[in-house]
Amino acid sequence: MDEPDGPHLARDLPDLKVAIIGHTGRGNYGHWLDEAFDGVVGTQVVAVADPDDAGRARVLAKTGASRGYADYRELLDRERPDIAVVASREIGDHHRVVLEVAARGSHVYLEKPVAASPAEVDEMVAACDAAGRHLVVAHPWRGHRAIQEVALPALRSGLIGEPRVGRVFGMGGRHGGNELFIDLAPHFFDLLWQLAGDPLWCQAHVTEHGRTSTVADLRRGDEGMGLVAGDGITAYYAWDRFTAHVESYRGDGREVPYRVDIHGTEGTMSLPGPMSAGPDVWVHPLVNPPLRGDDRWRSLVDDDGLSGDRKWVRAHHRMAAAMARLIRGDAPGLDLVTGRHAGRLLEMAYLAHASHVEGRRVDFPLPTRHNPYNAWR
Repeated sequence: MDEPDGPHLARDLPDLKVAIIGHTGRGNYGHWLDEAFDGVVGTQVVAVADPDDAGRARVLAKTGASRGYADYRELLDRERPDIAVVASREIGDHHRVVLEVAARGSHVYLEKPVAASPAEVDEMVAACDAAGRHLVVAHPWRGHRAIQEVALPALRSGLIGEPRVGRVFGMGGRHGGNELFIDLAPHFFDLLWQLAGDPLWCQAHVTEHGRTSTVADLRRGDEGMGLVAGDGITAYYAWDRFTAHVESYRGDGREVPYRVDIHGTEGTMSLPGPMSAGPDVWVHPLVNPPLRGDDRWRSLVDDDGLSGDRKWVRAHHRMAAAMARLIRGDAPGLDLVTGRHAGRLLEMAYLAHASHVEGRRVDFPLPTRHNPYNAWR
Protein backbone atom coordinates (compact mmCIF):
# COMPACT_ATOMS: atom_id res chain seq x y z
CA MET A 1 0.00 0.00 0.00
CA ASP A 2 1.03 3.66 -0.27
CA GLU A 3 2.63 5.00 2.88
CA PRO A 4 -0.03 7.07 4.70
CA ASP A 5 0.53 10.80 4.86
CA GLY A 6 1.24 12.79 8.00
CA PRO A 7 3.18 11.90 11.17
CA HIS A 8 3.44 8.20 11.83
CA LEU A 9 1.93 6.58 14.88
CA ALA A 10 4.39 5.65 17.57
CA ARG A 11 5.35 2.07 16.81
CA ASP A 12 5.88 1.15 20.48
CA LEU A 13 2.18 1.69 21.27
CA PRO A 14 -0.21 -1.27 21.13
CA ASP A 15 -1.89 -1.58 17.75
CA LEU A 16 -5.47 -0.43 17.49
CA LYS A 17 -7.61 -3.52 16.95
CA VAL A 18 -9.76 -3.31 13.82
CA ALA A 19 -12.74 -5.52 13.04
CA ILE A 20 -14.59 -5.60 9.72
CA ILE A 21 -18.35 -6.06 9.53
CA GLY A 22 -19.64 -7.03 6.07
CA HIS A 23 -22.46 -9.05 4.60
CA THR A 24 -21.83 -10.95 1.39
CA GLY A 25 -24.91 -10.75 -0.80
CA ARG A 26 -26.32 -7.83 1.17
CA GLY A 27 -24.12 -4.82 0.46
CA ASN A 28 -20.95 -6.94 0.60
CA TYR A 29 -18.00 -4.79 1.73
CA GLY A 30 -18.99 -1.57 0.03
CA HIS A 31 -16.32 0.21 -1.94
CA TRP A 32 -13.34 -1.86 -0.78
CA LEU A 33 -13.76 -1.06 2.91
CA ASP A 34 -12.31 -4.48 3.72
CA GLU A 35 -8.98 -3.05 2.50
CA ALA A 36 -9.24 0.30 4.28
CA PHE A 37 -6.86 -0.53 7.17
CA ASP A 38 -4.61 -2.90 5.25
CA GLY A 39 -1.04 -2.04 6.28
CA VAL A 40 -2.00 1.15 8.14
CA VAL A 41 0.69 1.76 10.76
CA GLY A 42 -0.49 1.27 14.33
CA THR A 43 -3.53 -0.84 13.42
CA GLN A 44 -4.21 -4.54 13.02
CA VAL A 45 -7.24 -6.23 11.46
CA VAL A 46 -8.07 -8.97 13.95
CA ALA A 47 -11.52 -10.24 12.99
CA VAL A 48 -14.22 -10.31 10.32
CA ALA A 49 -17.98 -10.77 10.64
CA ASP A 50 -20.07 -12.02 7.72
CA PRO A 51 -23.07 -14.40 7.90
CA ASP A 52 -22.06 -15.89 4.53
CA ASP A 53 -19.50 -18.65 5.10
CA ALA A 54 -17.77 -18.36 1.72
CA GLY A 55 -17.69 -14.58 1.87
CA ARG A 56 -16.28 -14.61 5.38
CA ALA A 57 -13.56 -17.08 4.40
CA ARG A 58 -12.60 -14.95 1.41
CA VAL A 59 -12.20 -11.78 3.48
CA LEU A 60 -10.35 -13.60 6.24
CA ALA A 61 -7.81 -14.77 3.67
CA LYS A 62 -7.67 -11.33 2.08
CA THR A 63 -7.09 -9.41 5.30
CA GLY A 64 -5.08 -11.93 7.27
CA ALA A 65 -7.48 -11.61 10.20
CA SER A 66 -7.27 -14.60 12.53
CA ARG A 67 -10.90 -14.93 13.58
CA GLY A 68 -14.23 -14.92 11.78
CA TYR A 69 -17.79 -14.69 13.05
CA ALA A 70 -21.16 -15.25 11.46
CA ASP A 71 -22.79 -12.73 13.83
CA TYR A 72 -21.23 -9.28 14.14
CA ARG A 73 -22.67 -8.92 17.65
CA GLU A 74 -20.63 -11.90 18.81
CA LEU A 75 -17.57 -10.36 17.21
CA LEU A 76 -18.14 -7.08 19.05
CA ASP A 77 -18.71 -8.82 22.37
CA ARG A 78 -15.69 -11.11 22.10
CA GLU A 79 -13.15 -8.92 20.33
CA ARG A 80 -13.99 -5.47 21.71
CA PRO A 81 -12.28 -3.80 18.74
CA ASP A 82 -11.01 -0.24 18.92
CA ILE A 83 -12.38 0.38 15.41
CA ALA A 84 -15.29 -1.36 13.70
CA VAL A 85 -15.42 -1.00 9.92
CA VAL A 86 -19.10 -1.06 8.98
CA ALA A 87 -18.49 -1.98 5.38
CA SER A 88 -21.77 -3.00 3.76
CA ARG A 89 -23.42 -0.74 1.19
CA GLU A 90 -26.82 -1.69 2.62
CA ILE A 91 -27.92 1.77 3.76
CA GLY A 92 -30.87 0.44 5.71
CA ASP A 93 -28.57 -1.52 8.04
CA HIS A 94 -26.20 1.32 8.96
CA HIS A 95 -28.34 2.81 11.71
CA ARG A 96 -28.83 -0.44 13.61
CA VAL A 97 -25.24 -1.65 13.28
CA VAL A 98 -23.66 1.68 14.25
CA LEU A 99 -25.85 1.95 17.36
CA GLU A 100 -24.73 -1.52 18.44
CA VAL A 101 -21.08 -0.77 17.71
CA ALA A 102 -21.22 2.48 19.70
CA ALA A 103 -22.94 0.74 22.62
CA ARG A 104 -19.95 -1.62 22.83
CA GLY A 105 -17.44 1.21 22.82
CA SER A 106 -15.84 1.02 19.36
CA HIS A 107 -15.04 3.81 16.96
CA VAL A 108 -16.75 3.50 13.55
CA TYR A 109 -15.42 3.72 10.01
CA LEU A 110 -18.59 3.65 7.90
CA GLU A 111 -19.43 3.14 4.24
CA LYS A 112 -21.39 6.02 2.75
CA PRO A 113 -24.11 7.14 2.50
CA VAL A 114 -24.39 7.46 6.23
CA ALA A 115 -28.03 6.37 6.68
CA ALA A 116 -31.55 6.46 5.26
CA SER A 117 -32.72 9.66 7.00
CA PRO A 118 -31.36 12.62 8.98
CA ALA A 119 -33.26 11.28 12.00
CA GLU A 120 -31.22 8.07 11.83
CA VAL A 121 -28.02 10.11 11.52
CA ASP A 122 -28.98 12.14 14.60
CA GLU A 123 -29.32 8.96 16.64
CA MET A 124 -26.07 7.50 15.31
CA VAL A 125 -24.13 10.68 16.07
CA ALA A 126 -25.69 10.93 19.53
CA ALA A 127 -24.79 7.31 20.32
CA CYS A 128 -21.17 7.78 19.26
CA ASP A 129 -20.91 11.08 21.13
CA ALA A 130 -22.34 9.51 24.29
CA ALA A 131 -19.77 6.71 24.04
CA GLY A 132 -16.95 9.17 23.34
CA ARG A 133 -16.26 7.50 20.01
CA HIS A 134 -15.58 8.85 16.52
CA LEU A 135 -17.93 8.19 13.61
CA VAL A 136 -16.01 8.62 10.36
CA VAL A 137 -17.74 8.19 7.00
CA ALA A 138 -15.66 6.96 4.08
CA HIS A 139 -16.02 9.74 1.51
CA PRO A 140 -13.11 8.97 -0.85
CA TRP A 141 -12.50 12.47 -2.18
CA ARG A 142 -11.49 13.54 1.35
CA GLY A 143 -8.62 11.08 1.13
CA HIS A 144 -7.75 11.79 -2.49
CA ARG A 145 -4.71 14.02 -2.87
CA ALA A 146 -5.68 15.21 -6.37
CA ILE A 147 -8.84 16.78 -4.96
CA GLN A 148 -7.64 18.01 -1.58
CA GLU A 149 -4.14 19.18 -2.52
CA VAL A 150 -4.59 20.22 -6.15
CA ALA A 151 -8.19 20.91 -7.19
CA LEU A 152 -9.53 22.74 -4.14
CA PRO A 153 -6.41 24.90 -3.59
CA ALA A 154 -6.47 25.82 -7.29
CA LEU A 155 -10.12 26.82 -7.08
CA ARG A 156 -9.52 28.86 -3.93
CA SER A 157 -6.47 30.59 -5.36
CA GLY A 158 -8.36 31.92 -8.38
CA LEU A 159 -6.98 29.67 -11.13
CA ILE A 160 -10.34 29.91 -12.93
CA GLY A 161 -11.30 33.23 -11.37
CA GLU A 162 -14.17 33.29 -8.92
CA PRO A 163 -16.13 30.02 -9.02
CA ARG A 164 -19.72 30.86 -9.85
CA VAL A 165 -21.50 27.84 -11.39
CA GLY A 166 -21.18 24.11 -10.75
CA ARG A 167 -22.65 21.48 -13.05
CA VAL A 168 -22.94 17.99 -11.58
CA PHE A 169 -23.73 15.02 -13.81
CA GLY A 170 -24.89 11.70 -12.36
CA MET A 171 -24.24 8.30 -13.83
CA GLY A 172 -26.12 7.27 -16.95
CA GLY A 173 -26.87 3.58 -16.42
CA ARG A 174 -29.05 1.78 -13.88
CA HIS A 175 -27.61 4.05 -11.21
CA GLY A 176 -28.72 7.12 -13.14
CA GLY A 177 -31.84 9.00 -12.24
CA ASN A 178 -33.27 9.55 -8.79
CA GLU A 179 -32.89 5.93 -7.65
CA LEU A 180 -29.48 6.33 -6.02
CA PHE A 181 -29.42 10.12 -5.68
CA ILE A 182 -28.80 10.00 -1.94
CA ASP A 183 -25.93 7.57 -2.52
CA LEU A 184 -24.05 9.27 -5.35
CA ALA A 185 -24.80 12.99 -5.03
CA PRO A 186 -23.16 13.43 -1.58
CA HIS A 187 -19.75 12.84 -3.18
CA PHE A 188 -20.20 16.04 -5.13
CA PHE A 189 -22.10 17.86 -2.39
CA ASP A 190 -19.08 17.47 -0.10
CA LEU A 191 -16.83 19.02 -2.73
CA LEU A 192 -19.28 21.92 -3.20
CA TRP A 193 -19.52 22.32 0.57
CA GLN A 194 -15.73 22.50 0.87
CA LEU A 195 -15.79 25.20 -1.79
CA ALA A 196 -18.85 27.25 -0.76
CA GLY A 197 -20.28 25.98 2.55
CA ASP A 198 -23.95 25.26 3.25
CA PRO A 199 -26.40 26.09 0.42
CA LEU A 200 -29.21 28.56 0.97
CA TRP A 201 -31.97 26.68 -0.88
CA CYS A 202 -32.82 24.13 -3.57
CA GLN A 203 -35.41 23.92 -6.35
CA ALA A 204 -35.84 20.51 -7.96
CA HIS A 205 -37.91 18.57 -10.47
CA VAL A 206 -38.17 14.75 -10.51
CA THR A 207 -39.38 12.90 -13.60
CA GLU A 208 -40.51 9.40 -14.58
CA HIS A 209 -40.02 8.54 -18.26
CA GLY A 210 -39.90 12.27 -18.99
CA ARG A 211 -43.11 13.29 -17.23
CA THR A 212 -43.37 14.95 -13.82
CA SER A 213 -43.16 12.28 -11.15
CA THR A 214 -46.22 11.82 -8.94
CA VAL A 215 -47.00 10.02 -5.71
CA ALA A 216 -48.04 7.01 -7.79
CA ASP A 217 -44.37 6.56 -8.73
CA LEU A 218 -43.22 5.96 -5.16
CA ARG A 219 -41.41 2.65 -4.64
CA ARG A 220 -38.85 1.09 -2.35
CA GLY A 221 -35.34 1.93 -3.43
CA ASP A 222 -32.26 -0.27 -3.50
CA GLU A 223 -30.07 -1.04 -0.51
CA GLY A 224 -32.58 -0.12 2.16
CA MET A 225 -32.69 3.55 1.23
CA GLY A 226 -36.46 3.76 1.73
CA LEU A 227 -38.92 5.42 -0.62
CA VAL A 228 -37.72 6.81 -3.95
CA ALA A 229 -39.51 8.09 -7.03
CA GLY A 230 -38.66 8.85 -10.63
CA ASP A 231 -35.84 7.95 -12.98
CA GLY A 232 -34.58 11.48 -13.51
CA ILE A 233 -33.82 14.53 -11.39
CA THR A 234 -32.74 18.11 -12.00
CA ALA A 235 -31.91 20.16 -8.90
CA TYR A 236 -30.70 23.75 -8.62
CA TYR A 237 -28.81 24.79 -5.46
CA ALA A 238 -28.02 28.38 -4.54
CA TRP A 239 -25.36 29.97 -2.34
CA ASP A 240 -24.61 33.68 -1.87
CA ARG A 241 -22.13 33.87 -4.74
CA PHE A 242 -22.35 30.40 -6.28
CA THR A 243 -24.95 28.10 -7.81
CA ALA A 244 -24.95 24.42 -8.77
CA HIS A 245 -27.08 22.50 -11.24
CA VAL A 246 -27.28 18.79 -10.43
CA GLU A 247 -28.79 16.37 -12.93
CA SER A 248 -29.07 12.62 -13.22
CA TYR A 249 -31.09 10.58 -15.68
CA ARG A 250 -31.26 6.85 -16.18
CA GLY A 251 -29.49 6.07 -19.44
CA ASP A 252 -28.45 3.15 -21.57
CA GLY A 253 -25.35 2.40 -19.52
CA ARG A 254 -22.96 3.10 -22.38
CA GLU A 255 -22.23 6.62 -21.24
CA VAL A 256 -21.12 7.55 -17.75
CA PRO A 257 -21.10 11.36 -17.55
CA TYR A 258 -20.38 11.16 -13.81
CA ARG A 259 -18.42 14.35 -13.06
CA VAL A 260 -18.58 17.92 -11.77
CA ASP A 261 -17.62 20.97 -13.81
CA ILE A 262 -16.88 24.25 -12.02
CA HIS A 263 -17.21 27.35 -14.20
CA GLY A 264 -15.44 30.45 -12.91
CA THR A 265 -15.15 34.00 -14.14
CA GLU A 266 -11.89 33.18 -15.97
CA GLY A 267 -12.03 29.48 -16.84
CA THR A 268 -13.42 26.02 -16.10
CA MET A 269 -12.35 23.03 -14.01
CA SER A 270 -13.69 19.51 -14.66
CA LEU A 271 -13.39 16.68 -12.12
CA PRO A 272 -14.31 13.13 -13.12
CA GLY A 273 -16.38 11.43 -10.43
CA PRO A 274 -14.78 9.38 -7.68
CA MET A 275 -12.85 7.45 -8.65
CA SER A 276 -11.94 7.42 -12.34
CA ALA A 277 -9.01 5.99 -14.23
CA GLY A 278 -6.83 8.68 -15.74
CA PRO A 279 -6.10 12.24 -14.60
CA ASP A 280 -8.53 13.65 -12.05
CA VAL A 281 -8.28 17.44 -12.45
CA TRP A 282 -8.75 19.21 -15.78
CA VAL A 283 -8.80 22.94 -16.51
CA HIS A 284 -9.73 25.04 -19.53
CA PRO A 285 -9.04 28.76 -20.07
CA LEU A 286 -12.60 29.55 -21.19
CA VAL A 287 -15.66 30.00 -19.00
CA ASN A 288 -17.81 27.97 -21.43
CA PRO A 289 -15.50 25.60 -23.34
CA PRO A 290 -16.75 24.52 -26.79
CA LEU A 291 -17.89 20.94 -27.18
CA ARG A 292 -16.07 20.35 -30.45
CA GLY A 293 -12.72 21.15 -32.00
CA ASP A 294 -10.93 22.31 -28.87
CA ASP A 295 -7.69 20.92 -27.43
CA ARG A 296 -7.04 23.48 -24.71
CA TRP A 297 -7.98 21.19 -21.82
CA ARG A 298 -4.94 20.41 -19.66
CA SER A 299 -4.51 18.20 -16.64
CA LEU A 300 -3.16 19.53 -13.35
CA VAL A 301 -2.17 16.05 -12.17
CA ASP A 302 -0.46 13.16 -13.91
CA ASP A 303 -2.15 9.92 -14.83
CA ASP A 304 -0.65 7.72 -12.13
CA GLY A 305 -1.73 4.55 -13.90
CA LEU A 306 -4.03 3.40 -11.12
CA SER A 307 -7.46 2.00 -11.84
CA GLY A 308 -10.41 3.65 -10.17
CA ASP A 309 -10.70 1.00 -7.46
CA ARG A 310 -7.01 1.30 -6.54
CA LYS A 311 -7.40 5.07 -6.18
CA TRP A 312 -10.35 4.42 -3.88
CA VAL A 313 -8.30 2.01 -1.74
CA ARG A 314 -5.43 4.49 -1.56
CA ALA A 315 -7.89 7.13 -0.32
CA HIS A 316 -9.13 4.67 2.30
CA HIS A 317 -5.57 4.13 3.50
CA ARG A 318 -5.03 7.86 3.96
CA MET A 319 -8.34 8.31 5.79
CA ALA A 320 -7.79 5.22 7.94
CA ALA A 321 -4.34 6.45 8.93
CA ALA A 322 -5.81 9.85 9.78
CA MET A 323 -8.51 8.21 11.87
CA ALA A 324 -5.91 6.18 13.77
CA ARG A 325 -3.95 9.34 14.55
CA LEU A 326 -7.16 11.06 15.68
CA ILE A 327 -7.98 8.21 18.07
CA ARG A 328 -4.45 8.40 19.47
CA GLY A 329 -4.98 12.09 20.16
CA ASP A 330 -2.60 13.25 17.42
CA ALA A 331 -3.29 15.66 14.59
CA PRO A 332 -5.06 13.56 11.93
CA GLY A 333 -3.27 15.25 9.02
CA LEU A 334 -6.40 15.65 6.90
CA ASP A 335 -10.03 16.60 7.42
CA LEU A 336 -12.29 13.57 7.74
CA VAL A 337 -16.03 13.40 7.07
CA THR A 338 -17.69 13.00 10.45
CA GLY A 339 -21.11 11.45 10.90
CA ARG A 340 -22.52 14.89 11.66
CA HIS A 341 -21.13 16.32 8.42
CA ALA A 342 -22.28 13.30 6.41
CA GLY A 343 -25.75 14.02 7.76
CA ARG A 344 -25.49 17.53 6.34
CA LEU A 345 -24.68 16.09 2.91
CA LEU A 346 -27.66 13.73 3.17
CA GLU A 347 -29.86 16.74 3.96
CA MET A 348 -28.60 18.44 0.80
CA ALA A 349 -29.76 15.45 -1.24
CA TYR A 350 -33.13 15.22 0.50
CA LEU A 351 -33.62 18.95 -0.03
CA ALA A 352 -34.24 18.12 -3.71
CA HIS A 353 -36.86 15.52 -2.78
CA ALA A 354 -38.58 18.00 -0.46
CA SER A 355 -38.62 20.64 -3.21
CA HIS A 356 -40.29 18.30 -5.68
CA VAL A 357 -42.87 17.11 -3.16
CA GLU A 358 -43.75 20.67 -2.13
CA GLY A 359 -43.51 22.15 -5.62
CA ARG A 360 -41.34 25.06 -4.53
CA ARG A 361 -37.83 25.93 -3.50
CA VAL A 362 -36.93 24.72 -0.01
CA ASP A 363 -34.46 26.36 2.33
CA PHE A 364 -31.51 24.60 3.91
CA PRO A 365 -31.38 22.99 6.44
CA LEU A 366 -33.94 20.37 5.54
CA PRO A 367 -37.21 21.17 7.35
CA THR A 368 -37.82 17.50 8.27
CA ARG A 369 -35.62 14.84 9.84
CA HIS A 370 -37.18 12.12 7.68
CA ASN A 371 -37.19 11.16 4.01
CA PRO A 372 -39.51 13.78 2.45
CA TYR A 373 -41.15 11.08 0.34
CA ASN A 374 -42.54 9.51 3.52
CA ALA A 375 -45.05 12.39 3.82
CA TRP A 376 -45.96 12.49 0.12
CA ARG A 377 -49.54 11.28 0.20
